[in-house]
Amino acid sequence: MKHLSSVCVLSACSLLALAIPACDDTKSAADSQRGATAALPAALMATTEPVGALKILDARKAAPKEGDRVAVIGRIGGKRAPFVSNKAVFTIVDPTLQSCVEMGDADHCPRPWDYCCEEKTALANAMASVEVVGADGKPLPIALATEGTLKPLMLVAVEGTVQGQEGGVFLIRAERIYRYPNDPLADHIK
Repeated sequence: MKHLSSVCVLSACSLLALAIPACDDTKSAADSQRGATAALPAALMATTEPVGALKILDARKAAPKEGDRVAVIGRIGGKRAPFVSNKAVFTIVDPTLQSCVEMGDADHCPRPWDYCCEEKTALANAMASVEVVGADGKPLPIALATEGTLKPLMLVAVEGTVQGQEGGVFLIRAERIYRYPNDPLADHIK
């Protein structure tokens, strides 16, 4: 009986020893995939303003369909957190809407880029979501809020293709983003 017990323990230990390297191999492959960092496409940040760029409200009135090319102008904002925390996705607002900074009472609003002083329906109609995707067609796993290229309240022009306007969401897949120089709100950009 003791002999049978020893054989069972030895067999179990052997199986466990065989399983551990397989787990370690899987773990290191997963770790290396997580460790690979995505980067914004080199050509994403444009040095020239796109020709014919329209304010978001004007672009929406033109009723572009999915796949149509557009160029829109807007300020990064419209939400408390205009950047998605783990994806290269952000929102912009038509520049005709005023942030709290532009209303002359910046001190009452800790996040003037959320446009909390605007009526909610007007804000929703004046917004667009922007995504920067990789080769797989999915948003890049980049936290743009910490990446540093773009900031809340920054005036930008986004050139790309419409991905949809269903349910009130105007989604643009960005190919180029232009940051306007001499932005009057630049002093308020954090």
